[in-house]
Amino acid sequence: MKKIFLAGNAITAEILSSYLSQDMRYEVVGFTTDDEFAAQGTVSGYRTVAFSKVQGVFSPDTHSVIMAMGYNDLNRARESMFVRLKALGYDVETYTHPDARIYTDHPVGEGSVVLPGAIIEPSACVGANCIVWSNVTLAHHCRVDDHCWVAAGAVVSGQAKVQRNTFLGVNCTVVNAVTVGEFNVIGAGAMISRDTKPHSVYLARSAEPFRYSSDDYVKHFGI
Repeated sequence: MKKIFLAGNAITAEILSSYLSQDMRYEVVGFTTDDEFAAQGTVSGYRTVAFSKVQGVFSPDTHSVIMAMGYNDLNRARESMFVRLKALGYDVETYTHPDARIYTDHPVGEGSVVLPGAIIEPSACVGANCIVWSNVTLAHHCRVDDHCWVAAGAVVSGQAKVQRNTFLGVNCTVVNAVTVGEFNVIGAGAMISRDTKPHSVYLARSAEPFRYSSDDYVKHFGI
């Protein structure tokens, strides 16, 4: 059983620690985060060690780390922590949940996390330090570059490319052979059917209230 600590101590770390507690491959021993956040957001039952002290508590010789931070500042915070942990000599674990399905011949990138129900199809590529959330589909020959976050239910279609530090929202779709530029925000439910520019935001139109009440709607239109 591999001794693991998590980088992060907020909601993403809470979720990942729950999955890991049921995974016999790992023993979670605690968390680390930047010093100013060490007293905040701790998950019950685990200790959080300030980054400045982490080597003295979780030795790189005996512990590995899983990235469990959110997507703050377009994943720049995750990227910074990832780089600093590697500089300290840590093995940054690539974590694939047992209920994910990986069919590509390309190794999932170092430090990436793939959660239950995700499907990575043949010839798809996932870069380093990415989050692939539950029920995501990364289709054949697509590519997701380093430090990306792919939220639940998102679909990256065949031969599409998602460039670095991009956030893909819940249930969005990137159409086949499209390139999503770096540092993009793609909103929940958005459909991207053309190449996007770097540092851009693409949001789907929010649902608007219908002029009928729900009871009148059912009466006139059925449901």
